[in-house]
Amino acid sequence: MRKSEARGWAMRRILPVALVLAVAAGLSACGGGGGGGETGAAPAPATPVTATDTTMSSGVITAFGSVFVNGHRFRTERARVIDDDTGAETTGAAGLEVGMVVDVKHRGRDDRDEAEADELHVHPLARGFVDAKDDAAATVTVMGQVVQLSSGTGFSDRRACVSATVNPCAPIISAEGLVATTSVAGTATTTTTPGNYVTVNGFLFDSASSDIVATLVSVSDPPSGNSRANFKAEGVVSVVTTGTSTGTTTGTVGTTTVSINGLTLDLSKAVCRARGSPVDCASAFANGDIVSAGSATAPALPATLLVADFARKVNKVPLEEAGATVEVEGIVSSVNGTASFVVRGIVIDVGGLPAGTPLPNVGDEVRVIGTLAADGASVQATSLRIEAEVEDAKLALKGNVTGVTPSGTNTFLVTVLGQDVTVDANTRLKDVSVRGWDRRDPTANPFNITTFQTYLAASASQTVLVVAERRAGALVAKSLTILPASTVAALAGRVDATPAPVNSTVTGTPTVFFVGGVEVHADPAAIVKVDRRGATTPTTIAAGDQVVVTGTFANDVLTVGPVPSRDNRVINLGLLLDDDDDDRGRGGNSGPGNGNGNGNGNGNGNGNGNSGRGGGHDRHDRGLF
Repeated sequence: MRKSEARGWAMRRILPVALVLAVAAGLSACGGGGGGGETGAAPAPATPVTATDTTMSSGVITAFGSVFVNGHRFRTERARVIDDDTGAETTGAAGLEVGMVVDVKHRGRDDRDEAEADELHVHPLARGFVDAKDDAAATVTVMGQVVQLSSGTGFSDRRACVSATVNPCAPIISAEGLVATTSVAGTATTTTTPGNYVTVNGFLFDSASSDIVATLVSVSDPPSGNSRANFKAEGVVSVVTTGTSTGTTTGTVGTTTVSINGLTLDLSKAVCRARGSPVDCASAFANGDIVSAGSATAPALPATLLVADFARKVNKVPLEEAGATVEVEGIVSSVNGTASFVVRGIVIDVGGLPAGTPLPNVGDEVRVIGTLAADGASVQATSLRIEAEVEDAKLALKGNVTGVTPSGTNTFLVTVLGQDVTVDANTRLKDVSVRGWDRRDPTANPFNITTFQTYLAASASQTVLVVAERRAGALVAKSLTILPASTVAALAGRVDATPAPVNSTVTGTPTVFFVGGVEVHADPAAIVKVDRRGATTPTTIAAGDQVVVTGTFANDVLTVGPVPSRDNRVINLGLLLDDDDDDRGRGGNSGPGNGNGNGNGNGNGNGNGNSGRGGGHDRHDRGLF
């Protein structure tokens, strides 16, 4: 997949980001916990993810009370938590957050409810200042890496000012709150003000591109210590320039550099490692390798050059022993017919799966169990589960829980805004009702699927934000976050075609439409569209429009009154348009496709080659309007 193709694919998946972030940022409550990672019922499981002798599970943390990853509960009482960049070790889960990507070495089998974790390895993909933001594309740039945000991206804010008693700052709960680096030219010098310092967890989208799909963006104060990973980037090497080696493994002199997307790494002072052993930086890396590099010292901003203290070659598969069993979660970046596909740069060989097994498309989110091949970069799949398909429809609901009904082992039906939503072990669970957006202490916040019903019943707040996908008529929650109690209800999603919207032009007579089955009565005076400068103008509602609705919910109707405000309005984001008709990529099998960006946990869109115009090359998506 070319980089431009990946960008076009990502753009078609952006609508849910705007919807969910608008809900999070625009309401009086304190935001949401993000979806993504995993979903509940698999739309097309190939073979059940069941009994194996798996020794490594790699995926997103979805809940605490122990640690939930890939739907499994891992006990962490005696586990070592290892930062792969610094080598620092801690015990327990206190330093972990929902949304982090971790590699869990564990004991036990994947068909059991619990396993005991021996090690949890963490390795964020970027640490540094936000140098640029593109609100239309829902991206930020950190350490030269383009970070794709989606409805699956969680946010946390660790800055000291959030909990300060004097002049506290509001927590950053979405991309809208992030500040990018600015430079102002003076008569003699240029003044540069750094953007927010962030740590980015997520997945590399494509082995041929260093684009990151973020699962968690954690904001903090700039580092004051001398950790060699204060400023860090991880990605695929695209350019190698070799200098003169000193003949040692402590670095090189001259012009040895490698490039990762928009960042050049100067390795003249670096200690380089591969497979845990020191290597000569002059010959350590080649194009296509994944490299993690960092420095204790901040680069000049915006970051385009980093004088690295360390650089290490990262294995695509988190185990090195051929024949070991590994479980990997991620987004499919390319498909090679019916033979293989690529997830997180790892080639997944599907030849050993049963005949007729449904295979994923580009953009699908999958969970794979298999055996590590001798090359250390591919996996022979023994089990495949499609966790989220590109055509899954996204819906965000904010309101009070009116019912919780067990529907199976660790599975519940939760009613919000009159809609029944399935919650299970793959749903990301978070409670921000007491301490605000950032409540990271798992010992004080054991909110997980095993405690779900009793925890929610005992909560002082019954207001939740649910991000869900509709599959075969059923809503499945990707995330559920308990918010501070509120009487404001909210809804974000696509306007239903049936029943058709009925627009009104008279204040006092509501426009009536449905979003994900939720009935909305909105006074036309409170229905607006927003341009790129933030200006609002009146508009009407059409089927397929992406909308964010805030108002009051009663008698199964979400009502928006005539006076628009943050808590009472309809924002119509329109359709996600695509104006490139010249280069359509893979091509579809069933019509032109609508490119409407329905979304999954990492943002999706139609046009995956099976039901639309295809992946597309060099598209020029025009954003949200």
